[in-house]
Amino acid sequence: MNGRDGVMSREDGSDLREDKLRLPKLSVEKRSAATKTDPLSLVSPAHQADNGIQTFHNLMRAFDSMVLSDDRRGMRLHLSAEFVLIRGLLEAANTALWVLGPEESDERIARSLRLRYTEISYSRKLAMKFTELAGPDAQDAFIAQERFVNGQLADLATMATDAGLEVKRATKPISPSTLASEAGTYVPGLGDALGYWYWSTASSIAHGEPANMRELADMTFIGVDVRDEPVAQVDPSAVAIWNHLKVAHDIITAAHVLWNHRAAAQEA
Repeated sequence: MNGRDGVMSREDGSDLREDKLRLPKLSVEKRSAATKTDPLSLVSPAHQADNGIQTFHNLMRAFDSMVLSDDRRGMRLHLSAEFVLIRGLLEAANTALWVLGPEESDERIARSLRLRYTEISYSRKLAMKFTELAGPDAQDAFIAQERFVNGQLADLATMATDAGLEVKRATKPISPSTLASEAGTYVPGLGDALGYWYWSTASSIAHGEPANMRELADMTFIGVDVRDEPVAQVDPSAVAIWNHLKVAHDIITAAHVLWNHRAAAQEA
């Protein structure tokens, strides 16, 4: 990323710096009983966007290693495997762009807190399901985890109030599908519908769903079976992979541009 002197680099007077000043670490007195020694962190728009951008580039390096042959003269395509990473690329880029997109500080902060709220809430659901499957032996651990999660959610509400936001704006869950459609509106030529479509098809193929695999793959006719039914082999479609990667690149490019804008000092 151009002009970054280090991770999370932001100039005084920049949008991201001002956002961060509105979300300081809670003092011990304001924290819940369960978070006195572990205050809520990673809640600012800069943290969320930086994490999304770095995740994208980490996944892209993994994708490069996976699809190119060792001598880098050819490609190795596996269809489902590529789309597991492509889905991650899209979600990381969408997250960064979605939180950086709004011009208003209130909306950037609300979106950042919503991302954190969703993550914390998911950890509670995970603990509940694990306890259900593991049985009585896991009850004590679940109670401790639930107490900590409730404390984190209370702290998040306090941070929202201190930032001048209504708590309900910061505690509205956000799904990957909504991120995809709303982030798409910041990319020229993409929009909400195509943003959602590319994420959804990548997710579908990553899960190995037959319908979309047939639609977005090349079918090679092999022959017929003993019942005279046609037999075909599903081969990876380089075109489908390329199109999805192109969209992911367009999204992360828009996120880079917005990061540099938001991290630079704004003229009075």
